[in-house]
This record gives sequence, C-alpha cells and structure tokens, in this order.
Amino acid sequence: MRIPIDLHRPEMDDLHLQMRRACHDLNAPLRAVHGFADILNRREAANLSAKGAAYLARMVAATEHMEQVVAGLHSYARVASHALQRTSVAIAHLTHRLLVSHFDAEVNAAQLQWQAEESLEWPSDSTLLQQIVQALVANGLRFVVPGVVPQVAVDWQQGEQLILTVTDHGIGIAPEYHQQIFDLFVRLHGRDQYPGAGTGLALVARAVRLLGGSVELESEAGAGTTVRVCLPRLPERRP
Repeated sequence: MRIPIDLHRPEMDDLHLQMRRACHDLNAPLRAVHGFADILNRREAANLSAKGAAYLARMVAATEHMEQVVAGLHSYARVASHALQRTSVAIAHLTHRLLVSHFDAEVNAAQLQWQAEESLEWPSDSTLLQQIVQALVANGLRFVVPGVVPQVAVDWQQGEQLILTVTDHGIGIAPEYHQQIFDLFVRLHGRDQYPGAGTGLALVARAVRLLGGSVELESEAGAGTTVRVCLPRLPERRP
C-alpha cells in the first residue's frame, strides 16, 4: 500500500519538539557512560595508574557537563513549546512555594529574600512565571566571587504591568555583553569557574517573549546585576 507522506505536518516544523526528542535519546547513553564511570571509580580505582585515574576523572567531568547541557536544552525546549495556560496566579504563594522547594538552604541562611503583596494576583501562566524566577535566582546565587556569600532579592510590584525585579551582588556583566547573554549556550566564563550550560537566561527570554513581556538589565562587571521583567496581563484564549 502506498501512503503519501505529509511533509507539512506541524510536528516537522516544530524544532523545539525535535530538540526535546533528541534530549530524551541523548540521556540514556549519557546515564550509561556516567554509571559505568562511577563503577570504575568505586571498584577499580586502586588498580588504575595515575594517568588512568586522571583520564577517568576527565571522562566523568565531561559526562557531567554534557548532562548539564542536555538538561538545559531540554528545559529550554520545553518552555519554548509550552502551550499558554492562563490562570489567576497568587504571586506570593507561587514565590514562597518555589523558593522553599528549590532554594531552601539559601532562604534559611538569609541569602535569599523576597517580597510580594499577599493579595497580589495576576492573570498569567504559572509554569512560565516559575521558570523565570527559578532561572534568575539560580544565576544570582551562582555567579559570585569565590568566597563571597551570595545575596539575592526578589521583588514583585503591580501597576499597569506585573513587574518582577531580581537583584544580586554577584560578579556583574559588562555592558557589551548585555544582549548576547540571553542567547542560547552563550557563556562568559569557563566551566571550571562557574558550572552551567548557558541556557538559563535564554530560557528567561523565551518565557518572557511567550508572555508578551519585556526584560531590562542593569549591570556592570563587578557591581552585581538587576534584572527587571515586565509582564502584561495574559489575555484569555479565544475559542
């Protein structure tokens, strides 16, 4: 039976869907390599030469980095292909739940503070708001001078738009890099200095774009960073 193939199916043009599938396929061999490397390290480390042990350590480090890249790409693709779901979001509740779930140690150590009016509700997409906050806070906590205790503040304000401000006292960003750091896989520092895949701010940019908002950046090298996200009310979907 001859069946004509539809070369114009939406799935064939959805690059983000293809990225998610690729990440899924990459995860299995990466986990296998990492798992066998861990077994070698536990059971055979004493039998390895110094050079062999060094090679194994480099293999484990490279595999861990690749896992970070794949995980970051998968998160980005998931956000990029996200179907907007408009709800009335209780901002204070969302922020508290997110920060306690992902940054409990920093909250308890007073390294991470936040404020929002308890009554503040906003028509938006809860999933994308969480992705934006989580990525910005994670960056603020990560990019600090070694030995310096990170400090991050999250603030929500309501006006004509919903305004999220995330401020840190980290290493800052030179003005000439303000645009490009929101591109996928752009890194300004080596992996040995600051781990990560270079996907956090690209994810923020994509989520804000989906919500119809804008981003402003205030930062200088060595002077910390303030990211200001402005989001309009998300309209109801038309049937």
